[in-house]
Amino acid sequence: MMRNVILILITTLIFSSMSIAQEPREVFEIEINASVDEVWHAFTTTEGLKSWVAPLADINFEVGGKWRANYNKEGKLGDATTIENTILSYDPKRMLSLKATGFPEGFQFTEAAKATWSVFYFQPISVNKTKITIVGLGYNDSEQSQKMRSFFKVANQYSMNQLKAAIENK
Repeated sequence: MMRNVILILITTLIFSSMSIAQEPREVFEIEINASVDEVWHAFTTTEGLKSWVAPLADINFEVGGKWRANYNKEGKLGDATTIENTILSYDPKRMLSLKATGFPEGFQFTEAAKATWSVFYFQPISVNKTKITIVGLGYNDSEQSQKMRSFFKVANQYSMNQLKAAIENK
């Protein structure tokens, strides 16, 4: 009897950990012809962000710091069209995690976005080639979350193509 209880507990733990490992996530990968130093600079400096994210951008690069962007070149950082991300953590030249904490006016996925965050992994392939993997986490089965997930599939592709063009065409 005790053996059966232990087997049930072990089985439950195994299946519980499997469901955690299969958490819904959105993954996007791209290789860029640039060193990891160049890619890291593009993600972690105001100059770098302005080269590919938005015409108006700045960053306070520290844990808890803000990464702000405004696609409206006639606007200003901090106005109603600004997107704000908070830096959750980083491992220099290896990983950066962000959480959207300020949403532009009219953003249709605000509630779903509050539950998500993104992790960027930077892997040197060679001296002049870097693989970037973006993992979006926190998605759930709600309609808004699934629509946002579809939105970011396209948005991540667009953003990384902008980064690739900015770095490779210098």
